[in-house]
Amino acid sequence: MLFSSEDHYKFYKEQIALCKNDDAYHRALIYTLGICPDTRSRFYRFYSHGDLNLDLLHEGWQTGTSLKVTRLAFNLYTDGEPTSFPKKGTITEENLGECGLYSPSDLFDCEYAPFFVQAIKIRYPEHFGKDFLTGREKGIKKDM
Repeated sequence: MLFSSEDHYKFYKEQIALCKNDDAYHRALIYTLGICPDTRSRFYRFYSHGDLNLDLLHEGWQTGTSLKVTRLAFNLYTDGEPTSFPKKGTITEENLGECGLYSPSDLFDCEYAPFFVQAIKIRYPEHFGKDFLTGREKGIKKDM
C-alpha cells in the first residue's frame, strides 16, 4: 500500500486496529482522512459512532487540499456527495455547485492524487484483485 508519510501509515494501522467495522467503507475513510496532516489530526471530529460530521467542511482550518481529502473520504464512505444535498429535496444553486466539487477533475488536481487512487483501491478491493494490499496487484500481461 502507498502512504503519504510514516505518520499516515501509523495512523492507518492504529485506527484499523481500533475500528469495530472492518469493511471497505471504514478502511477507505480511515485511509483517506489519514493522508493529510490537517484531516488526520481531526479524525475524531470527522467520524463518531458511525456518523460523519458534515459541518467540518465549512470550518476555517480547511484548505483547498484538505477539502479535497474531506470530499473524497465522504464520497467513498457514503457512495454519494453528502454535503451537496444535506436535506432531501433541497436543490439550490449552492448545492449544485458543491456537487461539482466532487468531480474527479476537481478532487484529483492536487499532490495527493496517487494516494486518492490507493483510497479507491481500498474501497473497491473486488475490482483490483486480492493481493493489492500487499503491493502485488493483479495485472494484464500483453505479448509484444
